[in-house]
Amino acid sequence: MNGKKIKAGRFMLTKMTAADGDKYFRLSNNAQVMKYVTGYPLTRPESDDMLRRFLAEYGPNTYLGRYLIEEEATGELIGAAKLDKVGAEYEIGYRVMEEHWGKGIATEIATGLINFAKGTLNAKSVIAFVNVNNVASIRVLEKAGMVNMETIEDLDEVKYKFSYSPQNNPSMKKVLYILLGLIALVLIAAFLMPKDYAVEKEIVINKPKAEVFAYLKSLKNQDNWSVWASRDPNMKKSFTGTDGTVGFTSMWDGNDDVGKGEQEITKIEEGERVNTELRFLKPFESTNDAYMVTEVIDSTSTKVRWGFTGAMPIPMNVMLPFMGMEKSVGKDFQDGLNNLKAILEK
Repeated sequence: MNGKKIKAGRFMLTKMTAADGDKYFRLSNNAQVMKYVTGYPLTRPESDDMLRRFLAEYGPNTYLGRYLIEEEATGELIGAAKLDKVGAEYEIGYRVMEEHWGKGIATEIATGLINFAKGTLNAKSVIAFVNVNNVASIRVLEKAGMVNMETIEDLDEVKYKFSYSPQNNPSMKKVLYILLGLIALVLIAAFLMPKDYAVEKEIVINKPKAEVFAYLKSLKNQDNWSVWASRDPNMKKSFTGTDGTVGFTSMWDGNDDVGKGEQEITKIEEGERVNTELRFLKPFESTNDAYMVTEVIDSTSTKVRWGFTGAMPIPMNVMLPFMGMEKSVGKDFQDGLNNLKAILEK
């Protein structure tokens, strides 16, 4: 098949034929373009001879060979490119006319050739050679995701061998750097932010302190006033020990709203304070210390404080500001205390 073409971004690469002598001469007659090829601009006979030698390397039925680069929309000549095979590796190359330098075209061509070699030709390795002094072309290859693998000293030139590596693709590197930066920010924030949290609510109940405390220290009574018990009427409950004493444990297993866990009385200051440990098992595991405190206001009224404390490990503690402990858990505590007041003041 004649007229092999390769699409590279905005440009169409068309395999050269003997009829392309005029176009090729426009490119090879420029001293700057040929600086790292021959070192000097070619005459027309020299340009035609070079083109003939290129055409003799590969027949028309292969994608290997030399190409003219033209802007697809306008047909304007942009430069020349090559796609060769060196052993098992595919080699790419390009020359861009001087008036089109500095526009990112070379990078677009190199990237297009790499993608074509990898995607269409199933190339395992794509390489390019560049003179060690050709700083602009070295930068182009780096932008296209290629890395310098070795230095080669020929008789008339010292050059680098570049190889394409997906791991070094600049887009992937950029994404990786962003991810690493975000992780670093999260870790820094985690070390700077507090790990501890606490919620406490209070209410005044118009009953003597002794009566209020006697009701509070029974964990079974919590099912009457705690809002969580009402969220799952079918919640399974079990108990161990003697209610109202240290070691008594209330266990629950309910729906997604209440989860699964247990609460154990860990300390009682008679008439003053009950400490418990809350151990949540589902939907996630955590342990918190809870307490209920009674304070005398007068002979017929008592202040009740209900709260809990806990700690969130690094780096999960960065989520604390977004969890709204005070708003969500605090509301449940206050609603529970309101229920407690209504029950005791009947």
